Amino acid sequence: NEISEEQEPQEVLHQRHKRSLDDDILITREDRQEVANCNSILTFASRLQQKGEQKEEERRDQDLHITFNTADVPRDLLLMQAMLRIYKQPSAKMTSRQNLTVSIYRRLHSHQREPDTPPVYRILHSVNTTSGHKGWLEFNLTQTLRAWLLPNGLSSSSSSSRHELRISVSRSETELSARQFGLVAPAEQQAASRSSLEPFIVAYFNGPELLVKVQKLRFKRELQKRKATLPSGHQMLQPPPPADLYRPPQSCERLNFTVDFKELQMHNWVIAPKKFEAYFCGGGCNFPLGTKMNATNHAIVQTLMHLKQPHLPKPCCVPTVLGSITILRYLNEDIIDLTKYQKAVAKECG
Repeated sequence: NEISEEQEPQEVLHQRHKRSLDDDILITREDRQEVANCNSILTFASRLQQKGEQKEEERRDQDLHITFNTADVPRDLLLMQAMLRIYKQPSAKMTSRQNLTVSIYRRLHSHQREPDTPPVYRILHSVNTTSGHKGWLEFNLTQTLRAWLLPNGLSSSSSSSRHELRISVSRSETELSARQFGLVAPAEQQAASRSSLEPFIVAYFNGPELLVKVQKLRFKRELQKRKATLPSGHQMLQPPPPADLYRPPQSCERLNFTVDFKELQMHNWVIAPKKFEAYFCGGGCNFPLGTKMNATNHAIVQTLMHLKQPHLPKPCCVPTVLGSITILRYLNEDIIDLTKYQKAVAKECG
C-alpha cells in the first residue's frame, strides 16, 4: 500500500508516550486535568476491519486495520481532547532491547484520490518503543476525531460513520508484523468475549447536559410504540393518582425521592447507577421563617406581604443547594458515555 508523503505537521509527533498497565489505574496527572475540565467522557471501542471490506493488497500486508464507530455522538458536544490507546505485549520474535516504531495512519477518503487506485494513507503519529515493552502506547487523535465528527467526516464513504486507522510496526525502516511484535488487536466479530486490552479511543467533551434530550427522544419512541399497539379509536387514559400519595409537611424540608432508571424505562442503556437519591423539597413556608429554613430576604419580605395582603402567594419551598450526579450509559454498542449532570440532586431546601 502506498503511504502518502504529504503529512499534517500539527499532527505528526515523534515522541515516547507510554504507560504501564500497573500505572495508577492508567490515570495520569494530565488525565485528571482533562477530567476536571470536561463534563462528558466517551470511550470508543475498536473493531477489526473485516476481510471482505479489504482489498487484496491490504489482506497481504502486515499492518493492523481497525475501525471506530462515531454514530450517535451528540453534535452539540465540543471535543477537548482524544487519545488512542493501543496495548503492546513483549515480542517473542526479538530481543527485548531492539527499538521499534509504531505508527498510526488514517485512510484518505475516496474523493481525495483517483478512483480504482490502491487506498492511500496519511501518517498521523509515531511512537518509539522497544520489543520488550509491556504496556499502553498513546497517540493524540484530537484533530482526527474532530474531523470524523463533522457531518461528512473523514471516512472512505461520506455516508459512513465507521472510520479506519492503520497501525504499522517498523524497525530501521523495515516493516514488521504488527501482531507478531506484540500489538493487541480487537477480537474477531464472532468472538464470544472481548479483551480489556483491545485498542480504544478515550475522548473528553464539553457541552450541554443531554439527559433530558435523550430521555425525551426515548419516551417519544416508547409512546409511539404503545399507541401502535392500541386498537383503532382507543384512547390512552392516565391512571388516577393513588389517594394520599403525598402529604406535604407543615414546614419546608427535604424529603426522600428515589430515581429508579428501570421505572423510567432507561435501564437498558444506563449502566450505573441503577437508581439514586434525588430528594425534593416540600412543606409550608409560614410566618415566622426560622433560621433552619434558609430563607432569603425576598422570601421574608414576601411572607410579610402575604400577612398584609393574603391574595399574594406565600413563598415556596425549593432547593437552595443542588448537587451533581454522574451517569455511565451506552450511546451504542461501541460507545460508552460518562457524563456529569449538574443540579440533579437537592442537597438543601429553603
